[in-house]
Amino acid sequence: MLTILIILLGCNITTILYDRIYAALTISEAYPTAQIDWFLSGGIKDPARDTTSEAEKMRQAISQFNINNTRAMNVWNYVYDTISQNTAENFIIAERYLKTNGSQYDRVYVVTSQFHYERAKQMQDLILPGVNFEWVLSPMEMSDSYYWEKIHIKNVEQDVERAAQKYYYIM
Repeated sequence: MLTILIILLGCNITTILYDRIYAALTISEAYPTAQIDWFLSGGIKDPARDTTSEAEKMRQAISQFNINNTRAMNVWNYVYDTISQNTAENFIIAERYLKTNGSQYDRVYVVTSQFHYERAKQMQDLILPGVNFEWVLSPMEMSDSYYWEKIHIKNVEQDVERAAQKYYYIM
């Protein structure tokens, strides 16, 4: 049986998060008989406003789809990262998981938004150099998404360094 890992990066903007979930579900539909492990990555960004992690929100939406999908004959497992607060942390926690479990997968996908790809790819290259993921990009964006990405991309190295220090990660 084909074994696939889908690393789904969270987002605190609900509409973008659900667009990423939809993009990830298209992968699962392409492999109706595969074992799919969902690496759901995202914590709670604002505890005063939200009590459910992005990872849990993703699991709820994905599970509901799988229940309603009568064609699917695949096995779905969930791996949770409920603590990461940003993309650098997402990849550090994913790297730890892959270090132990990565050899079991025939294919590994990363799902994020198209506007977020360049920055996410730079972080992935710093944290997981030489690893060639397959990327699936959801199209939804906010009116200012590219504006903010131009600002945040200038901080990729510092963001990775801070996340590495937070998780005692040696690069």
